[in-house]
Amino acid sequence: MRNIHTISLVVVFILFLAMGATWVIKKAEQANHLLPPVIRTLPYFQFNTHDGESFTVNDLKDKITVLDFMFTSCTGPCPIMASNMRDLYNKYSSIPDVQFVSVTVDPDTDTEDVLSSYAFANGVYDERWKFIRSDIGSIKNLSRDGFMLFSDDLPAGHSVKFVLIDSKGQIRKYYDGTDEASMVILQAHLNLFLKALHS
Repeated sequence: MRNIHTISLVVVFILFLAMGATWVIKKAEQANHLLPPVIRTLPYFQFNTHDGESFTVNDLKDKITVLDFMFTSCTGPCPIMASNMRDLYNKYSSIPDVQFVSVTVDPDTDTEDVLSSYAFANGVYDERWKFIRSDIGSIKNLSRDGFMLFSDDLPAGHSVKFVLIDSKGQIRKYYDGTDEASMVILQAHLNLFLKALHS
């Protein structure tokens, strides 16, 4: 009797996994055909990169950008987010039209030197992944007013969203930066935008 119960549980678990995989595949297939709509155009901002260079909203133009908010000493979701961003950075290594931007929400700790070390530790070897910083007030304003993301309890309460920005500096979609299924959909959308950029 116990064996039958165990087998039933295993079957239910396998069916659950299959349903989850089917959902991911369905969403990815939908993503392969439809460009996400424009959510909003980003306001002007001017921050500094981990290399000490100026980075403004204009640096988002003419490229497809994936952006997130993070901080280097985060032990919660940030390591997963950094791993997923690093995977994307490596997968699109031969495509200069795709860039990655990580905004620190802890600028007092994350100096340019700290961000440079963090970039190096994540295998950043070119200009395609920038870590940017500013004063905490400007960061909160950009998160809340620019990206419509929660920003009251920084650094710990930062968003875990990856934001897809088109070549005109417009927000097109948000993805869960800690979720594997979201990363599959994000890649499908990235490929769509790249195709549109060159068509």
